[in-house]
Amino acid sequence: MNRDAVSRALAKVASGIYITSCVHDGARIGMLASFIEQAAFEPPMISMAVARDRPLLAALDDGGMFAVNILGEHNRELLRVFLKAEGDPFAGHALFGNAHGLPIFAEALGWLVCKVRGKMEAGDHWLYLAEVLDGALQHDHEKPMVRIRHNGFGY
Repeated sequence: MNRDAVSRALAKVASGIYITSCVHDGARIGMLASFIEQAAFEPPMISMAVARDRPLLAALDDGGMFAVNILGEHNRELLRVFLKAEGDPFAGHALFGNAHGLPIFAEALGWLVCKVRGKMEAGDHWLYLAEVLDGALQHDHEKPMVRIRHNGFGY
């Protein structure tokens, strides 16, 4: 394989930008995610790849409920908070109350509530298959945030 050529091509695979969130042992956990894709129509399902060192893994493996906060172009500040990884990234942001008890940002473009249905190894990540149980578009006049990476072998 010509690693440089593959890297440049992989980098052009566009992805959305999301904040995946859950509650584990009473604490809110959130992380930026871009390796999320719709995987099925009926039932609605997504796939999500998570690096092996992420704290979110414990929650996914212990009950498997999580929220996908879909970021829009208007969510630059929310993105910055999660890029910094300092303090409580949920502080100062209104959360949408929901029957699932998951941290869902009121300012996010939309959200999905998901339940893990399967997991497999995927190189340096774990690949989860999750059923979408609930969701909503909160700001239908906004455009989703899209990311094009510079390097196909790194975030």
